[in-house]
Amino acid sequence: MNEPIEFPDLHESILDEARLDALFNDIAMEAQVLSVLLKGGAEVLAEGGDVALSDALSMLKQGRVRAVQVRYVHRGQSWTDTLLRTASGYRVVRIAA
Repeated sequence: MNEPIEFPDLHESILDEARLDALFNDIAMEAQVLSVLLKGGAEVLAEGGDVALSDALSMLKQGRVRAVQVRYVHRGQSWTDTLLRTASGYRVVRIAA
């Protein structure tokens, strides 16, 4: 019999712009950022790595990118946050790595 596949913990939420700003500020001040990737559109793959966190936030809020993925370490735990602009705010999907 096959062993069950174990998936990492996943957390999801919708943020307004103020909470989005607070999240990016917390990551910038409290975490070690490993990479910042940008998703330009439905057909465009993620790119980046040298993108500043503040630039990624600006591009997401301006609608210049569809999504931002931030990989970081906070208090010894690795995390990946994917943030997508939606009609009702910003969707964040957080995975413990």
